[in-house]
Amino acid sequence: MKKLVLVLCCFLMLASVFAGGKKEAKAAEPAAPKEVTVTIWDFKCGSEPSKSAMAKIDAQFEAANPGIKINHVAQPDGDNYYQLVRAAIQAGEGPDIVMFHGGVQAYEFDDFTLPLDKYIASWRSEIAEGNWAFCSEGGDGSKPVHMVPLTTQGFGIYTNKSLLKQAGIDPEKIPATAEEFLDNCKKLKVAGIAPVVGGFSGGPYTVDFLFRCLIANIYGDKVADKSLNFTGNAQFREACEIVYEIMTQYVDDEASSTVYFTDAGDNFAAGKGAMFIGLLSDVNNWKAFCDALGADNVGYYPTVNFTNATYRNRQVLQPCGIGYSIMSWSKNPDAAAKVLQAYGSGNGPAIFMADTGALGVNKKADVKSLGYPVLNQILGYDSSLDITNIMTNEDANSNFDRYCTEAFVTCEISIDEFIEKMQTIVENARAF
Repeated sequence: MKKLVLVLCCFLMLASVFAGGKKEAKAAEPAAPKEVTVTIWDFKCGSEPSKSAMAKIDAQFEAANPGIKINHVAQPDGDNYYQLVRAAIQAGEGPDIVMFHGGVQAYEFDDFTLPLDKYIASWRSEIAEGNWAFCSEGGDGSKPVHMVPLTTQGFGIYTNKSLLKQAGIDPEKIPATAEEFLDNCKKLKVAGIAPVVGGFSGGPYTVDFLFRCLIANIYGDKVADKSLNFTGNAQFREACEIVYEIMTQYVDDEASSTVYFTDAGDNFAAGKGAMFIGLLSDVNNWKAFCDALGADNVGYYPTVNFTNATYRNRQVLQPCGIGYSIMSWSKNPDAAAKVLQAYGSGNGPAIFMADTGALGVNKKADVKSLGYPVLNQILGYDSSLDITNIMTNEDANSNFDRYCTEAFVTCEISIDEFIEKMQTIVENARAF
């Protein structure tokens, strides 16, 4: 009997120890990881086709990263957007990630965005260093990167091949000279076809974009050099004269009352003119026109080649059209960096390009599979930086647009006066 009691006691003691051990083991189990929400502000996700593209990328990311949720908040484009960002900075809080336009508008916020070099190290080689340099602090490639570029932006001349054929023009031949280009414009006009579909209401973008194309072929790789001299450059004056002739004689009659974004592009897509001076990314782009007019019916000229230009068929490209930055107050920078990688690498760039017509900057993206011949043509040209890279503040950009309007739309100032004003922009840029 004593032995039985002893055995029972030992059993109860062991059970107690075992139960306690289980409790201790249970208490030692790690807590479930807390779900992290990364909030993004941008001016693209509120409307199609960007909305659908971003929803796909977000869903793909969340499936691969179950502990991270993306809260994409659509904001208005334009000045109001940057006012919202400035208000968030004053409050010292806001979204984890903010979309910026590349260049001056992003550099304004360098003090409030995180350096990204350590986050992009594993996939940095997929994007050219020239793109990263443009997205570095103040555009100085020797300083840390502050933004992941999502797109590149540029300008060129789209053509409606069927309308060129109607006027007896070879749609596959890029005009070798300005004289040939202008002669084509005359043929189109005689045939009753608007040579150039334009839009001057709301901004002189038709003029602005053409001018940048011509300047790229004057200065090439030196286009962003603040030592540029316009007043003594015969090529620059010739470019001004070409722009003046095109804008005063060969733009459609409705251009003065047409809003460029996006009515002018819609007019071209509807077959109302033979050429359109437009963006390579964003809106009014190669995809929109090909989808409307037929992928094989859209041609492209990178510029108007003029006799005295140093370069020929140079493509204007900004190293970053739009991009994402992580704000310095983010409580989840590591998670935010993963989101940036999903948009800048992997399937993200291909999804965004296929759905929106944006030009991605990731070298691994398969553009041929998209089925748009003109896209391969666009990407096949040597490129030069955009002249606006020397315009280091918003006043300079506004003045550039104002001078373009006064010289080539309303003709309030002469070409000589325009050249002098452009020289002033460069002189002011040197002070920064």
